[in-house]
This record gives sequence, structure tokens and C-alpha cells, in this order.
Amino acid sequence: MINVHVYKVTGLYAGFTLTAIAPGITGLLVLLSLLFSCQKERPGETDETILVKIGDQVTISKNEFIRRAEYTIRPPYAKHNSYIHKKIILNSLIAEKLFAIQESDSSDLLKSEGFLAFLKGRREQAMRQWMHHQEATAQVQVDSSELKQFYPHAGREYQIRYFSFSDSALFRIAGEAINSGIFDFDEFYRFLYGNTTIPSRKVQWHDSEDIKILMALFGDDRKMGETLQPIVVDYNDFLFIQIEGWTDDLAITQNQVQNRFQKISETIARDKTAQIWNKKVAEIMKGKTIEFVPSTFKELNEIFFRLYFVTDEEKKESLKESIWDLELEEDKPISDHFFEDILDRPFFTIDQKTWTVNDFRKALMSHPLVFRKRKMTSGEFPEQFRLAMVDLIRDHYVTQVAYEKKYDQVSVVKRNEQMWRDAYLALHHRNKYLRAIRENKHFEKEYARVLNEHLNAYVIALQQKYYKRVQLNFEEFENIHLSSIDLYVKQVNQPYQHVVPRFPILTTENNIAYITRMRD
Repeated sequence: MINVHVYKVTGLYAGFTLTAIAPGITGLLVLLSLLFSCQKERPGETDETILVKIGDQVTISKNEFIRRAEYTIRPPYAKHNSYIHKKIILNSLIAEKLFAIQESDSSDLLKSEGFLAFLKGRREQAMRQWMHHQEATAQVQVDSSELKQFYPHAGREYQIRYFSFSDSALFRIAGEAINSGIFDFDEFYRFLYGNTTIPSRKVQWHDSEDIKILMALFGDDRKMGETLQPIVVDYNDFLFIQIEGWTDDLAITQNQVQNRFQKISETIARDKTAQIWNKKVAEIMKGKTIEFVPSTFKELNEIFFRLYFVTDEEKKESLKESIWDLELEEDKPISDHFFEDILDRPFFTIDQKTWTVNDFRKALMSHPLVFRKRKMTSGEFPEQFRLAMVDLIRDHYVTQVAYEKKYDQVSVVKRNEQMWRDAYLALHHRNKYLRAIRENKHFEKEYARVLNEHLNAYVIALQQKYYKRVQLNFEEFENIHLSSIDLYVKQVNQPYQHVVPRFPILTTENNIAYITRMRD
């Protein structure tokens, strides 16, 4: 799940987790509240405001409407917060539901092993996130004494020198030397890296910074030239920091003081949430060990190595996709032909169960591998592949517990799965319609023309078919205010990174006369 590596793993190859992208913006942390931002009705549930009803079964919540409009890039004809653009957004999301209804349960897409596995993966990721939200995030409280500990130093911008290494024996020796006051930062660096320049950078209190570094730097009154105790950043990854100096930006106005306390509170809460979650996962994984079959691991490692380290041209080609399309590379299961000769081979054993390559293949269809390092050398790949495998196995057991707790029945989880199901069914239906009128090859480059000449008329026909069967909560709709800034929200370190499907390119119509006022 999220930043968890806290269970015992042994064996020959054993080893021991939300970003918004806007033009010019990277590294903005988006909390899980994006997914679960409704008021609580009772433990384990949410009370969502229903914005749209279509017949007796299909609904669109206010939260879903906002996320579909805000967390992905809208086309030019629906980009602004004007009432006309809001009505186009509304018609587009309703049209998506109508397309999905037309596709119905008899759709060939719902017979696809890959699509069903994708929906299963989406459901299970939402279950793990809901479990994290309920059993970790919602349990955290920040004490005022903790805020006071960090507040005096939170305005500093440290200039630090640093280096990392992965030798646990040296880590212990260096820690003892620092405690004894005999540690020489420069000499130790030269011992590891020779006569090269020690890296340096500036560090501020910021959400994008590793929380362990923040706690180490800002939790005490540090001194010039001080070498901090080595920080365990990750499994077998240790960081040394020496403080060269700092500047201090004092909070003067009441607003500045409140903002600083708020930032500190959010960071501490994030740390406490991680500790609670890590403990829960450790309990789930207690006593479980994994042993990989060396020969099978080696062969699969070579397969994934070739998939990961493609040439620049191949990588560029694989990343090509229509900006308005849902068909993303991350959502496609890896083709069977990569494994066809070794499907029946044992891959690893855990909890007295042997997983074959075929078992792994099926798990992979619902849980794409997540590599902890996005940039790595070829020599690092076997270790990172092993860690990605271990994270997949960890999520497998966490998901089992989530099913036992019936988190698959939580409304927000079911609604999330339904959103992805309907979006893909609608896309499938749109593409079938475009193929029938021989416009499918033109849509990507000429979508404005195709909308004007074909899709608008098709959507209007569906609106007439469902005339007065579509209900809207007008008061809630009119109170929605949307941003005109392009925002594209992703969850890093998750099997499925996109928070919502791409905006549905189905209609530019803004007439909502077919809609009736929602009945109480």
C-alpha cells in the first residue's frame, strides 16, 4: 500500500510504497481525502450528496462530478467555470452513463479477462485505500506539544551536505562514532566515494520532503557543522547529513503563524498515520516468509528487464496516447506470450503456498508491478524487481483482510469501481459507434468535427430517450465552483495511478431541458 516495508521476508532473493501535475507544477502532495472527502455518516461509510439520478439505479454524486471535472484535463469547450461550461460537463458525464447503459451487461467488454481483472484491481486498490483511511488516517490526532516542538525551527531553510550508502555494518559503526564524537564526515565520505565533491542542497519544511529528514532536521535546535545520526531512509538505504548553515523565515502575521502550524500538523499527522499503518501491515504479515525459486526468478527478471529497459524510441512509442482517451498503458495487462513457456513453473513459496508463474500472471493482471525507484541502473533492476514483487505480495494479504472486513461493500469503494466500469463501457460504446459510421480513425485528430457532425446528434437522441428520467439536484449543481486551471492528479506508488478516468469526449451540448428537478 503506502510506504510500507515492515514485515519479515527471507530466502535467497528475499527482501523487504498523490501527485498533482499542472503546467509548471510538480511534487504537490494530494492526500487520500481526494477520494474520501465526504462527511461521515457512520463508521466505515460515507454520506454522499447525490447530484444526478438516471432511472432507479444509476447515480452521479457531487463528489464524483467535482473529481471528474477537477482531477483531469478538460477539453477547451468545457474548461471554464461559466454556467454554460458547467452544463457541458454535466451533459458529458450524463452521456457517459447513458452510453454505458446502452452497452449494457451483455457487452463483449464485460467478457474480457483483462477488463474484468482491471476492475478487480481498481476495486481492491480502493479497498486498501479505504482501509488505510479508516484504520490509520482517521485515528490520528496531533497534540499541541508536538506542534510546539517543531514550530521554532520550521521556518528555517537548511544548507546541508549529505550522502547515502547501503552497508548496514558501516551504518552501525558510523552511528557509534557520531555518539562518541569521533566521526569525521569528510573522511568517511572519501572512504566511500573517493576524492569527489560531497553533494549539497537546501531543505525547507515541505510536504514533498522525506518525513524522516524533516523530523531529524527540524525536531531539535541544530548547530552549525553538526552531523546528524544516520537516517534509515529505506530498507538497506542510509543517509548522512551535515548542517552547513541556515536562514530563518520568521512567521510574523497571524495568518503566517496559522499556516505554519497547519503545515506542521499535516506533516506530523502523515508520520503518525504511516506508523499506525506500518504496524497493522506488520501484524498481517507476521510470520510470513517468502522464498523465490532462483531459476524462475532469474528468467522472469530477464523478461521484465527487457520490458523496462526499452530503447528511447520504443519508450516514446509506448507512451503515445490520445490526451482524451482512457486506454492507458498502465491499465493494460502484460500479454500472456511473455510467460507462455513457463506458466506452470513454481515461482515462490509463502505461507505454505506455492505460487506458479501463472498465479503471478493472474495477480499481475489486477495489480501491475510498482517499482519503488522510477530511475535505476540496469545493475539495480534485480533488487528493484524483487522489491516490487514483495510489495505485490504484501498488497495481496492486505486485500484479503480488507475483504474479510467487507470493505468491498463500502459505498465509496463500490462507487469508485462503478465509475471506472461505466467510463470504459462508454468509451467502448463510443468507439463502436464511430467504427459503424467509419469515423473512428479520424476522431483523435478531428474530434471537434466528429462531435459536431455525429456525436452531438447521437447524445441528443439518447437524451430524448431518457427524457425526464434524468433528475438533477439543481441547488447543489449551481453551488459547484470549478477551477479553470488544468490539473492532472495521480497517485504515486500505486498499481493504478490515475485518480479518475479521462474526461469523456462525447458532446459539446449545453441544453439540459431533458433533465427534471430531483425529487426528495
